[in-house]
Amino acid sequence: MTLTTSRILVQSFLVLFIGTMGLPALSQEADTGTKPKASSSTSSWDRFTLNAGGFVSANNSGIMIGSQQIGAGLQIDVEDALGLKTTSFVFRIDPKLRFGANRRQFVSLSYFDVRRSASKVLEKDLEIGDQTFPLGTEVSSRFDLTIIRAKYGYSFFHDDRISMGASFGFYIMPLKFTAKAPNIEEQNTHFIAPLPLLGFYSDFKINDKLYLAQSIEFLYLAYKGSSGKITDLNVSLEHKTLKHFGLGAGININALNIKVVDENTPLDFVGKIQMEYSGFMLYAKYYF
Repeated sequence: MTLTTSRILVQSFLVLFIGTMGLPALSQEADTGTKPKASSSTSSWDRFTLNAGGFVSANNSGIMIGSQQIGAGLQIDVEDALGLKTTSFVFRIDPKLRFGANRRQFVSLSYFDVRRSASKVLEKDLEIGDQTFPLGTEVSSRFDLTIIRAKYGYSFFHDDRISMGASFGFYIMPLKFTAKAPNIEEQNTHFIAPLPLLGFYSDFKINDKLYLAQSIEFLYLAYKGSSGKITDLNVSLEHKTLKHFGLGAGININALNIKVVDENTPLDFVGKIQMEYSGFMLYAKYYF
Protein backbone atom coordinates (compact mmCIF):
# COMPACT_ATOMS: atom_id res chain seq x y z
CA MET A 1 0.00 0.00 0.00
CA THR A 2 1.50 3.33 -1.04
CA LEU A 3 1.88 6.37 1.16
CA THR A 4 -0.75 8.17 -0.92
CA THR A 5 -3.24 5.36 -0.36
CA SER A 6 -2.49 5.39 3.36
CA ARG A 7 -3.09 9.13 3.54
CA ILE A 8 -6.44 8.70 1.81
CA LEU A 9 -7.37 6.03 4.34
CA VAL A 10 -6.27 8.26 7.21
CA GLN A 11 -8.37 11.15 5.90
CA SER A 12 -11.36 8.84 5.45
CA PHE A 13 -10.92 7.54 8.97
CA LEU A 14 -10.80 11.04 10.46
CA VAL A 15 -13.97 12.04 8.63
CA LEU A 16 -15.72 8.92 9.92
CA PHE A 17 -14.39 9.36 13.45
CA ILE A 18 -15.32 13.04 13.68
CA GLY A 19 -18.74 12.20 12.29
CA THR A 20 -19.42 9.81 15.14
CA MET A 21 -18.73 12.57 17.66
CA GLY A 22 -22.30 13.70 17.06
CA LEU A 23 -23.78 10.30 17.85
CA PRO A 24 -24.30 10.99 21.58
CA ALA A 25 -26.56 13.94 20.74
CA LEU A 26 -28.48 11.80 18.25
CA SER A 27 -28.75 9.05 20.83
CA GLN A 28 -30.20 11.43 23.41
CA GLU A 29 -32.58 12.92 20.83
CA ALA A 30 -33.79 9.46 19.82
CA ASP A 31 -34.59 8.73 23.47
CA THR A 32 -36.73 11.87 23.87
CA GLY A 33 -40.25 10.91 24.87
CA THR A 34 -39.31 7.29 25.49
CA LYS A 35 -38.48 5.39 28.61
CA PRO A 36 -35.30 6.80 30.19
CA LYS A 37 -32.29 4.59 29.71
CA ALA A 38 -30.50 3.25 32.75
CA SER A 39 -27.00 4.62 33.05
CA SER A 40 -25.73 1.32 34.41
CA SER A 41 -26.97 -0.73 31.45
CA THR A 42 -24.46 -3.29 30.19
CA SER A 43 -26.62 -5.25 27.73
CA SER A 44 -24.77 -4.04 24.62
CA TRP A 45 -21.21 -4.32 25.89
CA ASP A 46 -19.59 -7.69 26.49
CA ARG A 47 -17.51 -8.23 29.60
CA PHE A 48 -14.80 -10.11 27.69
CA THR A 49 -13.88 -10.41 24.01
CA LEU A 50 -11.07 -12.25 22.26
CA ASN A 51 -10.33 -11.49 18.61
CA ALA A 52 -7.98 -13.85 16.77
CA GLY A 53 -7.22 -13.98 13.08
CA GLY A 54 -5.05 -12.83 10.21
CA PHE A 55 -3.51 -9.46 9.48
CA VAL A 56 -2.29 -8.66 5.96
CA SER A 57 0.04 -5.66 6.18
CA ALA A 58 1.77 -3.48 3.62
CA ASN A 59 5.14 -2.31 4.95
CA ASN A 60 7.25 0.73 4.12
CA SER A 61 10.40 0.92 6.26
CA GLY A 62 13.48 3.12 6.32
CA ILE A 63 16.48 2.75 8.62
CA MET A 64 19.70 4.65 9.30
CA ILE A 65 22.30 3.30 11.74
CA GLY A 66 24.88 5.47 13.50
CA SER A 67 24.75 9.04 14.76
CA GLN A 68 27.34 10.14 12.22
CA GLN A 69 24.89 9.29 9.43
CA ILE A 70 22.03 11.47 10.65
CA GLY A 71 21.83 14.64 8.61
CA ALA A 72 24.51 13.43 6.21
CA GLY A 73 23.79 9.83 5.28
CA LEU A 74 20.94 8.35 3.29
CA GLN A 75 18.12 6.47 4.93
CA ILE A 76 17.78 2.94 3.55
CA ASP A 77 14.46 1.82 2.16
CA VAL A 78 14.81 -1.80 3.27
CA GLU A 79 12.10 -3.10 0.95
CA ASP A 80 13.64 -1.55 -2.16
CA ALA A 81 17.36 -1.70 -1.33
CA LEU A 82 17.46 -5.14 0.33
CA GLY A 83 14.54 -6.93 -1.28
CA LEU A 84 12.44 -7.41 1.86
CA LYS A 85 8.80 -8.19 1.19
CA THR A 86 6.46 -5.23 1.14
CA THR A 87 3.49 -7.34 2.31
CA SER A 88 3.19 -9.78 5.18
CA PHE A 89 0.50 -12.10 6.52
CA VAL A 90 0.68 -12.63 10.26
CA PHE A 91 -1.45 -13.99 13.10
CA ARG A 92 -2.91 -11.35 15.39
CA ILE A 93 -4.65 -11.61 18.76
CA ASP A 94 -6.59 -8.91 20.65
CA PRO A 95 -8.17 -9.66 24.06
CA LYS A 96 -10.28 -7.03 25.85
CA LEU A 97 -11.89 -6.93 29.31
CA ARG A 98 -14.57 -4.45 30.36
CA PHE A 99 -15.15 -3.90 34.05
CA GLY A 100 -16.94 -1.69 36.54
CA ALA A 101 -20.59 -1.59 37.48
CA ASN A 102 -21.65 -0.52 33.98
CA ARG A 103 -18.59 -1.76 32.01
CA ARG A 104 -17.57 1.80 31.33
CA GLN A 105 -13.86 0.94 31.73
CA PHE A 106 -11.69 -1.56 29.90
CA VAL A 107 -8.19 -2.92 29.54
CA SER A 108 -6.99 -4.46 26.28
CA LEU A 109 -3.95 -6.04 24.70
CA SER A 110 -2.87 -6.51 21.08
CA TYR A 111 -0.08 -8.70 19.77
CA PHE A 112 1.36 -9.59 16.39
CA ASP A 113 4.79 -10.35 15.01
CA VAL A 114 6.20 -9.46 11.57
CA ARG A 115 9.38 -11.29 10.51
CA ARG A 116 10.93 -10.66 7.11
CA SER A 117 14.17 -11.86 5.55
CA ALA A 118 15.71 -11.68 2.08
CA SER A 119 18.88 -12.07 0.04
CA LYS A 120 19.65 -9.67 -2.79
CA VAL A 121 22.57 -8.81 -5.07
CA LEU A 122 23.07 -5.08 -4.70
CA GLU A 123 22.46 -2.89 -7.73
CA LYS A 124 24.56 -0.06 -6.25
CA ASP A 125 26.84 0.62 -3.30
CA LEU A 126 24.96 0.62 -0.01
CA GLU A 127 26.13 2.24 3.21
CA ILE A 128 24.82 0.69 6.43
CA GLY A 129 26.26 1.95 9.70
CA ASP A 130 30.03 2.25 9.27
CA GLN A 131 30.22 -0.33 6.48
CA THR A 132 29.84 0.03 2.73
CA PHE A 133 28.41 -2.96 0.88
CA PRO A 134 29.68 -2.61 -2.72
CA LEU A 135 27.78 -3.08 -5.96
CA GLY A 136 27.33 -6.76 -6.87
CA THR A 137 27.53 -8.03 -3.27
CA GLU A 138 24.89 -10.52 -2.16
CA VAL A 139 23.49 -9.19 1.11
CA SER A 140 21.36 -11.24 3.48
CA SER A 141 19.07 -9.14 5.64
CA ARG A 142 16.44 -9.62 8.30
CA PHE A 143 13.92 -7.19 9.78
CA ASP A 144 11.85 -8.42 12.74
CA LEU A 145 9.19 -6.33 14.41
CA THR A 146 6.89 -7.28 17.28
CA ILE A 147 3.92 -5.09 18.18
CA ILE A 148 2.58 -5.31 21.74
CA ARG A 149 -0.03 -2.75 22.70
CA ALA A 150 -1.56 -2.50 26.18
CA LYS A 151 -4.07 0.19 27.09
CA TYR A 152 -6.73 1.33 29.53
CA GLY A 153 -9.88 3.13 28.43
CA TYR A 154 -12.68 5.05 30.11
CA SER A 155 -15.96 5.94 28.40
CA PHE A 156 -17.15 9.48 29.09
CA PHE A 157 -20.35 8.81 27.16
CA HIS A 158 -21.80 5.35 27.64
CA ASP A 159 -25.24 3.94 26.95
CA ASP A 160 -26.79 0.89 25.27
CA ARG A 161 -25.79 2.03 21.78
CA ILE A 162 -22.69 4.21 22.04
CA SER A 163 -19.52 4.07 24.09
CA MET A 164 -17.07 6.94 23.55
CA GLY A 165 -14.03 7.85 25.59
CA ALA A 166 -10.29 8.28 25.98
CA SER A 167 -7.48 5.78 26.44
CA PHE A 168 -3.93 5.66 27.72
CA GLY A 169 -1.44 2.89 27.12
CA PHE A 170 1.90 1.75 25.81
CA TYR A 171 3.24 0.51 22.51
CA ILE A 172 6.10 -1.91 23.13
CA MET A 173 7.98 -2.58 19.90
CA PRO A 174 10.96 -4.96 19.99
CA LEU A 175 12.77 -4.42 16.69
CA LYS A 176 15.79 -6.18 15.19
CA PHE A 177 17.59 -5.48 11.92
CA THR A 178 20.63 -7.28 10.50
CA ALA A 179 22.53 -7.08 7.21
CA LYS A 180 25.48 -9.32 6.36
CA ALA A 181 27.61 -10.39 3.41
CA PRO A 182 30.72 -12.56 2.92
CA ASN A 183 33.96 -10.91 4.13
CA ILE A 184 32.10 -7.84 5.43
CA GLU A 185 31.38 -7.11 9.07
CA GLU A 186 27.75 -7.76 9.95
CA GLN A 187 25.70 -4.67 10.69
CA ASN A 188 22.86 -5.03 13.16
CA THR A 189 20.76 -3.14 15.62
CA HIS A 190 18.07 -4.12 18.07
CA PHE A 191 16.10 -2.23 20.66
CA ILE A 192 12.78 -2.09 22.45
CA ALA A 193 10.82 1.12 22.11
CA PRO A 194 8.24 1.52 24.91
CA LEU A 195 6.15 4.46 23.72
CA PRO A 196 3.23 5.87 25.76
CA LEU A 197 0.10 6.64 23.77
CA LEU A 198 -2.97 8.81 24.24
CA GLY A 199 -6.10 8.07 22.28
CA PHE A 200 -9.80 8.37 21.67
CA TYR A 201 -12.28 5.68 20.68
CA SER A 202 -15.92 5.15 19.80
CA ASP A 203 -17.95 1.93 19.75
CA PHE A 204 -21.33 2.07 18.07
CA LYS A 205 -24.10 -0.54 18.10
CA ILE A 206 -25.69 -0.45 14.65
CA ASN A 207 -28.21 -3.17 15.50
CA ASP A 208 -28.38 -6.22 17.77
CA LYS A 209 -25.83 -8.08 15.63
CA LEU A 210 -23.62 -5.43 14.04
CA TYR A 211 -21.10 -3.16 15.77
CA LEU A 212 -18.68 -0.48 14.53
CA ALA A 213 -15.47 0.18 16.49
CA GLN A 214 -12.97 2.99 15.89
CA SER A 215 -9.88 4.28 17.67
CA ILE A 216 -7.09 6.78 17.09
CA GLU A 217 -3.90 6.93 19.19
CA PHE A 218 -0.94 9.25 18.93
CA LEU A 219 2.21 10.52 20.62
CA TYR A 220 5.09 12.91 20.11
CA LEU A 221 7.96 12.76 22.59
CA ALA A 222 11.38 14.47 22.59
CA TYR A 223 14.01 14.05 25.29
CA LYS A 224 17.79 14.50 25.43
CA GLY A 225 18.63 14.06 21.77
CA SER A 226 15.93 11.47 21.14
CA SER A 227 12.50 11.88 19.62
CA GLY A 228 9.65 9.62 18.71
CA LYS A 229 6.24 10.03 17.17
CA ILE A 230 3.59 7.48 16.43
CA THR A 231 0.05 7.47 15.06
CA ASP A 232 -2.21 4.43 15.09
CA LEU A 233 -5.68 4.20 13.53
CA ASN A 234 -8.17 1.33 13.74
CA VAL A 235 -11.62 0.83 12.20
CA SER A 236 -13.48 -2.49 12.40
CA LEU A 237 -16.94 -3.88 11.77
CA GLU A 238 -18.06 -6.87 13.85
CA HIS A 239 -20.99 -9.24 13.53
CA LYS A 240 -22.30 -11.41 16.38
CA THR A 241 -22.96 -14.39 14.15
CA LEU A 242 -23.65 -16.95 16.89
CA LYS A 243 -24.08 -16.85 20.64
CA HIS A 244 -20.59 -16.18 22.03
CA PHE A 245 -19.02 -16.25 18.54
CA GLY A 246 -18.77 -13.66 15.80
CA LEU A 247 -16.75 -12.41 12.83
CA GLY A 248 -14.98 -9.13 12.21
CA ALA A 249 -13.06 -7.20 9.57
CA GLY A 250 -11.17 -3.94 9.72
CA ILE A 251 -8.17 -1.83 8.83
CA ASN A 252 -5.18 -0.74 10.92
CA ILE A 253 -2.79 2.06 9.90
CA ASN A 254 0.36 2.84 11.87
CA ALA A 255 3.16 5.36 11.31
CA LEU A 256 6.30 5.43 13.47
CA ASN A 257 9.32 7.73 13.43
CA ILE A 258 12.16 7.38 15.96
CA LYS A 259 15.43 9.34 15.96
CA VAL A 260 18.23 8.85 18.50
CA VAL A 261 21.40 10.96 18.22
CA ASP A 262 22.73 10.75 21.79
CA GLU A 263 25.12 7.81 22.10
CA ASN A 264 24.56 7.80 25.88
CA THR A 265 20.88 7.03 25.47
CA PRO A 266 19.54 4.06 27.48
CA LEU A 267 18.21 2.66 24.20
CA ASP A 268 20.58 0.19 22.56
CA PHE A 269 20.29 2.09 19.30
CA VAL A 270 21.68 5.21 17.67
CA GLY A 271 20.20 6.27 14.35
CA LYS A 272 16.83 6.75 12.75
CA ILE A 273 13.90 4.49 11.92
CA GLN A 274 10.91 5.55 9.88
CA MET A 275 8.24 2.94 9.35
CA GLU A 276 4.68 2.68 8.17
CA TYR A 277 2.42 -0.32 7.96
CA SER A 278 -1.21 -0.51 6.97
CA GLY A 279 -3.28 -3.61 6.68
CA PHE A 280 -6.52 -5.50 6.61
CA MET A 281 -7.73 -7.62 9.52
CA LEU A 282 -10.09 -10.59 9.27
CA TYR A 283 -10.80 -12.38 12.52
CA ALA A 284 -13.06 -14.58 14.62
CA LYS A 285 -14.46 -13.22 17.86
CA TYR A 286 -15.31 -14.96 21.12
CA TYR A 287 -17.35 -12.96 23.61
CA PHE A 288 -19.42 -13.20 26.76
